[in-house]
Parts: sequence; C-alpha cells; structure tokens
Amino acid sequence: MRYLVSVLLLLCVGCMTQSRPEASLFQRIGGLPMLSRLSNQTLDIVSKDPRTSRSFEGVKMKTLKESVTNYLCIKAGGECVYEGETMQKSHADLHITTAEFEIMVEVLRERMDANGVGAKEKNELLKVLAPTKRDIVSN
Repeated sequence: MRYLVSVLLLLCVGCMTQSRPEASLFQRIGGLPMLSRLSNQTLDIVSKDPRTSRSFEGVKMKTLKESVTNYLCIKAGGECVYEGETMQKSHADLHITTAEFEIMVEVLRERMDANGVGAKEKNELLKVLAPTKRDIVSN
C-alpha cells in the first residue's frame, strides 16, 4: 500500500511540474494580423524611401504585401500558403545591395518595436529571416 501511495504521489508531482509546450513564434508574435501589419508598414516605408524605392517601381504593392505577409507567416511557423517565387528568383534582377537589405531589416525591426513585438519574438523572426540575405543581395 505504501508503495502504491508513493507511486501515485510521484505521478501527481510529475504531472504538476510538466511544462506546456511553448506556443509557436507565429502565435507569440500575434498571428496573421500582426504579420500583415508589419509587412504593410515596412513595405510602405521602404517603397517610399529614396535609398530603397527603386526596387519597388512598377510593383503591385497590394500583391507584394500579401506575398510578404504569407512568407513571414510560413517563416514564423504559421499555416499560410506562400505561392511566390523563391527569394533568389524573385530578387535576381533587382540587384539589391547590402545597404538596401540592411535598411529593410532596420525598418522591419523598428516596426516590430513600434507594434510592441517582444524582444524574444523579434530576435527569433530576424534569425529565421537572416539566411535570406544570401538569396536577396547581389554582390
């Protein structure tokens, strides 16, 4: 009997100390509404900035915003559908410089701060997006 009580006690303590799995970055960042807001605001700024605007000439901004939102959603672990080209293919003819890429990242970072995205989530999203630099920047 004593053995049974000990086992039950251990099971109860084990159940109490089990941590729940952490929510996905997509959930923690605020889901599709936040990613859409970040995409729209970032693109509105960089498309009008004289240092980066040349890359957006003739681009259908509504379509681009939807595509970037879906791309961010996928990268953050959401269940969106991204139907755009690969980063390399979609940027091949744009000749994006390192400086232009860094401006875009800085604006995205500022927009995350302005919209109250937590430091942990901001850093996670930037870390997930960092490898795209090699596919976007033309040297």
